[in-house]
Amino acid sequence: MLLKKKNVIISFVLAFILAASGYYYFAIYNSVHDVYLASDYKGFSSAEALFSEAELVVIGSPIKDFEDRKLHLTRFSTGHIEDIVTFTEIKVEKVLKGPEEDGVDLTVIEPIGIYQTFEGKKRIARAGYTEMKKGSQYVIFLSKNAFGQYGVINMQAGKFNLDGTDPADILAENSNKQTIFTELTTNYAQELK
Repeated sequence: MLLKKKNVIISFVLAFILAASGYYYFAIYNSVHDVYLASDYKGFSSAEALFSEAELVVIGSPIKDFEDRKLHLTRFSTGHIEDIVTFTEIKVEKVLKGPEEDGVDLTVIEPIGIYQTFEGKKRIARAGYTEMKKGSQYVIFLSKNAFGQYGVINMQAGKFNLDGTDPADILAENSNKQTIFTELTTNYAQELK
């Protein structure tokens, strides 16, 4: 009788530990918390200005899912985040501006990153930027940084989903982005095909 009672108690304790671990793993550890940062950047309010200032303009699609891409995360000595970006490999379908050879094996810097903590995943984005989705087609406006790496310019209004498969990009509450996209589809319709 005492042995049976002990087994029941142990079973309940193990079941509780299993349930608590499952809850932690699925509800907390794998949850995503978004952090949006203000950012200073050179912005463009027209498609013509954006196209003119970009060093490379391509139509392409990310090759990997966002969480499988290379993250660049640096911290201050205090442990606080200094910089976070994601390196996104792009399958280029067409180069609209810039050297054709730069469109081969193209990796671009996106001003967003995601990293794991014990409290869940944290996605940090600058100026409302949303990551490009794997397999979705975009026109992307890029410029080189001091290290010769291409990065998206004009933040959220520097990439435009062309095939309607990225709801976050389409629903962006950015009137400047919508104005530029309308100008692009009107003034550059032939190039975007």
